[in-house]
Amino acid sequence: MPVLAQALDALCRQISKMNTLGDKMDARVRSRFNPVTWLAQQLLRRHPRAATTPRRMHIYRSFKDWADYERGRREMLRCKARIEEVFNGFKLKDGVGKNTLPTVISSIDDRFRLRGALKSNPHMQQEIKPDAMEPQQEAGTIAAAQPKKSLRRNSVLGGTAIQFDQFWGSFSNTIMKHDVISFSAITEGKRLLKLEEEQNARLEEEKILEAERRRQAAAEHQRLLGLYQSLYPKFQQNEVLKMIVDDGKILTGDFLKPTDPGFEIEVTPHGAHVVLLQELMVLLGYEARMASKKDKKYRRKEPRMPTFRSKVKHEPTSSKDEPSLSKKDEKKAEKRKSMLVVKNEEDAAPSAEEKTTPKQEQAAGEEQWWTPELKGFWKVLQALQGVTDPSGAVEREVLQAVTPPPDDFINLRKRVDMHFEVQAENGNEEDPIEAVARIFNKPTFEELARKVNMTRGRLDFFYEVFVGFLHQSDPSKQDAYPECPAALDKQTMFSLVTELQPDISEAEFEARFRRIDKDRTGLVEFDEFVLWVHDDEVALVGAGAKKMTFEELAQDYSIPLDLVKYIYDCFVHELEEGEDDHYPDKPATMPYDTIWTLVNILTPTVEKKTFDAEFKQLDVEKKGRCTFDEVLELLYFQALPTELQTRYGVTFS
Repeated sequence: MPVLAQALDALCRQISKMNTLGDKMDARVRSRFNPVTWLAQQLLRRHPRAATTPRRMHIYRSFKDWADYERGRREMLRCKARIEEVFNGFKLKDGVGKNTLPTVISSIDDRFRLRGALKSNPHMQQEIKPDAMEPQQEAGTIAAAQPKKSLRRNSVLGGTAIQFDQFWGSFSNTIMKHDVISFSAITEGKRLLKLEEEQNARLEEEKILEAERRRQAAAEHQRLLGLYQSLYPKFQQNEVLKMIVDDGKILTGDFLKPTDPGFEIEVTPHGAHVVLLQELMVLLGYEARMASKKDKKYRRKEPRMPTFRSKVKHEPTSSKDEPSLSKKDEKKAEKRKSMLVVKNEEDAAPSAEEKTTPKQEQAAGEEQWWTPELKGFWKVLQALQGVTDPSGAVEREVLQAVTPPPDDFINLRKRVDMHFEVQAENGNEEDPIEAVARIFNKPTFEELARKVNMTRGRLDFFYEVFVGFLHQSDPSKQDAYPECPAALDKQTMFSLVTELQPDISEAEFEARFRRIDKDRTGLVEFDEFVLWVHDDEVALVGAGAKKMTFEELAQDYSIPLDLVKYIYDCFVHELEEGEDDHYPDKPATMPYDTIWTLVNILTPTVEKKTFDAEFKQLDVEKKGRCTFDEVLELLYFQALPTELQTRYGVTFS
């Protein structure tokens, strides 16, 4: 570009010179003159490779950087709307405190993924100093437009209230006067941002898959619970199991003679009680674990010999193997056959449906033995109950613990599943209790910023706000998030929200607080507060409320996505004739009477006065109408019909 500009300038001067000479110029020279050829020759002569003078070499070498910074300057000025959005994220009641401006610049740097090029620039650092933003007497300066007004805190949140027009005047002047950001840095930031968006998209897909997995797991738990409810009375009625619980006997799997030591404290190693124990372990995942361990479907191909403490000579059980047996040996074989499991056909491999469904108790219950495989899985149950040296023997304490009332059975199944998951993930090296504690740790600041797609600077800003109000409620309170997080009570939380959004009413706050306080403790920790700010956009002054998608609603209410879509279908069906709903882009609204009809259909046990109280809190603008996501806030999902909860695999504690 500079070579072309110089060549065009030389061409213009040559043509002007020829016009000045007129007829004095040699006619042969004039006839040979071709502007295009002349320009091409100039480009070749002025090419940087042909430059010989230091001045020309320096100009050509620096021009690439000049062009890069000039393009970066223009690109930053085009991004005024995005920069204003970042600025508004730090607004309190009167504007952004001047002490917060370094954090604003840091957030702009993070938003564009400039990797410190903006916030570390010395010209920008000089411009955003608090004294640089003080009101000046000269007309036209950015600080003269507003009188000096201080916020009430002296932390990074305090200082003179600055409006965006003031900030943009100073910011844009710095960008125009100095080489602050190059276009190549902005391009690299866009590339990094695209990579993050792709990663976030993959995480969202994983969340959807995880939600589907949880729905399927909940449906499976409901099925297993129904089977256990029919199995539980049989445990209470079985006489052998009663002997273990009431008389303190044990089941080891050993076959003892009446004359053997310990015969009086052991129960028989085969029978209906063993069948019940096997059915219980199937419900707890026994056959699935065996199939995973062997990398094939679990299948017992032949009956196992009982263990005798006295030495017994094993004889063949088929006449084909031993055609000539003495009468004495034949009697022994017949006696042994009466104690063993003799099946007419080979066991069939279990189908997918039968893998976790207990077999029906056979009439000849005496055929099932307490095998080493069953003892191996029982050791897992013993380890879960804190037995230091599991032996696989059925004793009173563990038997009572693994046959709880039906209401507690699913928790037991989850503990068993967690045990195997921890072993699979950690190679049996990590203690299951420590692993579970690690799973429920609070997210770090970096993880939380990525989760809500918020810059670290803005997250730190909200943390300053959170800690400031924490100290106001109790000066002795200390927050060590994420290791030891402190919490705000409901009243302090209301003061904090009114600081960020002065126009919020008490009724609207109640409705929103009920959404984040899922455990009904009345306390909110920092990560919960940030999630609420992110979801409801409390701090976005002047920004329109964005409706959550169906997937976000399902995650927010901890219900399956299919259930959200079912309720939405019911919502659309109850709309007035000719009215269309295009949620979340163009949501339709439903009047009060129709909403009550819909709520009464979905949750028939909810009383009208309860609904009216909830609707009054929700309808803060007195419109008398609600969109689909607002209708969800009026529903008590625990009151959904049982068949609906079962169909979508919903469980409530």
